[in-house]
Amino acid sequence: MTDPDSSPVSLAVLNPRGRDPFLDFQELPAEPSPGVHAPINFHAYAAATRGAFFDSTAEVISQRDRFDAVLLLIRKRTWISLIAARILKSSGIPVIVAWKECSESQIAKQLRSLRARMAYRKIIALADGILSPTLTPPPKPSGIDAHEFSRKLRMIPTPYPLELPGWDFSRPLESRSGILIGTREFKTSSRNHLRAIQELITLVEKVPVPRVTVINTEGKNGSRQLHALTSQFPEGVFQIIEAALPYPNYMRLLATHRVVFQRDLSGVPGQVAGDCLLARTLCAGGNSTLEKITFPEFSAGEDGSIDRLAAVLVDDAEYASAIEKSQRSAEDKLSYAAAARAFADWDISL
Repeated sequence: MTDPDSSPVSLAVLNPRGRDPFLDFQELPAEPSPGVHAPINFHAYAAATRGAFFDSTAEVISQRDRFDAVLLLIRKRTWISLIAARILKSSGIPVIVAWKECSESQIAKQLRSLRARMAYRKIIALADGILSPTLTPPPKPSGIDAHEFSRKLRMIPTPYPLELPGWDFSRPLESRSGILIGTREFKTSSRNHLRAIQELITLVEKVPVPRVTVINTEGKNGSRQLHALTSQFPEGVFQIIEAALPYPNYMRLLATHRVVFQRDLSGVPGQVAGDCLLARTLCAGGNSTLEKITFPEFSAGEDGSIDRLAAVLVDDAEYASAIEKSQRSAEDKLSYAAAARAFADWDISL
């Protein structure tokens, strides 16, 4: 069914009635393309297995012979995903399920209504496998056998195209300087955006940092709050990008920084850390799954992480060693090949 030279399995990733259109990854994108979703986040599971990303259940079924299984995303409106699960199962297609918004707090928020909880329980009962992109598994619904739930569950972190030369955004060491703040919004408390900025104000008093860059995505209100903080940094250090950037432009900006720092404690899969892996730079301060896996010495809760951050900002050898270590770990656990192997080893009748 699958070309053994490319991937041992092929997955269709389905976000039923979602906004992202069909995208085929049978031929991997050689490099970023304007207007095309990057092969990251849930698109990455399709890309890593040379599959495809769908928004239509009917379209998945029309191409069913191409795929070994479907990774069905559980949406906020869980009943939409339940309908898709029933149709796929009635068509004889193995179904793996995963929450689209998958941090612990996001899942809890999406399960507030009785209707959502009932649909979620039925989805889990139907599923052949349950995927967690985070180190914290999704909750077991009431009425589902604990052993059966555990048997179905597998943690496979979101992979990144580390093998693809066109997705290597790295810059020479002499072209990197300063810190990029990885969070972008004040309104989500678990992102701790303000805390990250305040900690950097303290850090630059101790360590010479030529620039601290932040991207404003909250319009006039966000700009007002950020500009109010400018005077707390040395003159010219705090640099504000006044709008979100297209992914390739954002990555090129990120790659010019020595470190990306955040205090996001929401337990997300870790796109910011994954972006840092593609830029061959460092991510520090948060608790995402990818940070815990590839930047453990710099992640939230680790003793001395701020001191370690200060060291890599001024010591080139220390910096290079930390990057090499993170890249080795990422290649082993987060590459497309690693993800494809993990799905191939998963006993769900693939």
